[in-house]
Amino acid sequence: MLSAPEDLFHPAPSALDPDAWSLLGADCSYYTAKISAFLRYKRIPHQSILATREIFAEHILPRVGWPVIPVLLGPNHTTLQDTSDMVDALELAYPQVPTLPADAAGRFLVYLMELLFDEWVKVPALHYRWNHDNDFAISEFGRNNDPTLPLERQLAIGAKIATRFRGWLGALGVNELAAPAIETEYHLLLAGLEAHFTQHDFLLGSTPSLADCALYGPFHAHLFRDPNSGALMKSLAPQVEAWVCRMGAVPAVGEQPTRTQIPDTLRPVLRQLCRDYVPVLLAQTAALRAWLASHTEAEVPRELGRHTVTFGRGTAHEVGTERAIFSYDHWMLQRALAVYAAADPHEREAITMLAADIGATNLLALPSTPLVVRHGFKLTPAQEAD
Repeated sequence: MLSAPEDLFHPAPSALDPDAWSLLGADCSYYTAKISAFLRYKRIPHQSILATREIFAEHILPRVGWPVIPVLLGPNHTTLQDTSDMVDALELAYPQVPTLPADAAGRFLVYLMELLFDEWVKVPALHYRWNHDNDFAISEFGRNNDPTLPLERQLAIGAKIATRFRGWLGALGVNELAAPAIETEYHLLLAGLEAHFTQHDFLLGSTPSLADCALYGPFHAHLFRDPNSGALMKSLAPQVEAWVCRMGAVPAVGEQPTRTQIPDTLRPVLRQLCRDYVPVLLAQTAALRAWLASHTEAEVPRELGRHTVTFGRGTAHEVGTERAIFSYDHWMLQRALAVYAAADPHEREAITMLAADIGATNLLALPSTPLVVRHGFKLTPAQEAD
């Protein structure tokens, strides 16, 4: 039996090495866990540095401009802030251990799964953290800020920091009305993944992919590591727990991940997630296009208003609630759409069949040219970055 992943992030013992990769983050951080798993599987030498208040003051704020983790510092004054940007840069620089399939349909699928796990599984991850493990999260935030402070001082600082993160719940549609549906959907997701990992070591079979790293983000940092949600996972989904431990133990390097076909056990998982999230993506893309048509600002705001979303669409536990319209999700979606746009006719047919299989067909009708780009750590209209 694999043991639980150990904490990897500790205060920097000395000055950071400017010629080495340094990942600034925390074990309790969703996106830190994602990119940490990616770096470890690809065997990229790096330091895992806890983002204490000193690290924020000396490295993150001067380079990025606002408090955020993870941040990846590298040779030649490289600073990468977004995990998908990190993946793109490192996949090119370290191709020896690929995390993307070679075929277009496989890359489309993995980019779509990255989006699903980054932005939609965020809903149950943040719900369980702030509505079931609030006290633990506060203690973690305080300890990470400064492990040398007395416990009472850590808790006071942690509570102050937590206020901002707990505030995301409303924007995500997490509220008292939606909570039962969110929890039911998460239980169904656990059941689907439990059935899959009973037969497969990783999402696409015997080799990890970027999708596994993306799923590891919420499942390790929040849903496994936080005590109450962790107990729930151990009780309901021991094979999911075993997958978390496999990813935490740094899997052996295998063949390049392939997608000859979606594993039968993975289809229900992807259909469940796409059922509720594809309508959100369509609405958010429409809102983004409308905003771009009527605004000339150089920076696209994170939120573009509000709309009604449905959790558990078409089920007995279906509930509609208000949620923010996010611009960032479309930037991530463009990664998958770019694969489709560049594909030859045979590859497009394979992607079309794949999308139909999991309930994502409507995404293929969205604009094939980028609407937004990331420039200077911000989201910008595509034409503004030229």
